[in-house]
Amino acid sequence: MAEQPYPHELRSGLVNRGAFASERDKLAVDLQDRIERLNEQGRIFIPLIALCLIFAIPIWSKSLVRFLLLLVNPFVLFPLGFCLIHLALAWRGIAKARARIREWEESAKKIVES
Repeated sequence: MAEQPYPHELRSGLVNRGAFASERDKLAVDLQDRIERLNEQGRIFIPLIALCLIFAIPIWSKSLVRFLLLLVNPFVLFPLGFCLIHLALAWRGIAKARARIREWEESAKKIVES
């Protein structure tokens, strides 16, 4: 892939193709690291969430009120909430990194076309 300058570098008149390539590489490495962390967290947290649901099904089937009381219990609410929030934040970071890479690529294509 040909090295392309960032839009802010073109506006300032400083076309530094090496800086563009290194920044693009940093974004790609950051994205890969985030995906690896999400995979590691998923290996830990998703089985925990599934285990919570498996244990909760018998309680849920007996009484919906009892199930809701179980969910409000801090011993269930905090670990389950921690797992879900942690996974959501990791997923959000991956989405932001992908959007930044996409944004840089689109701006570079516009600059090359003009």
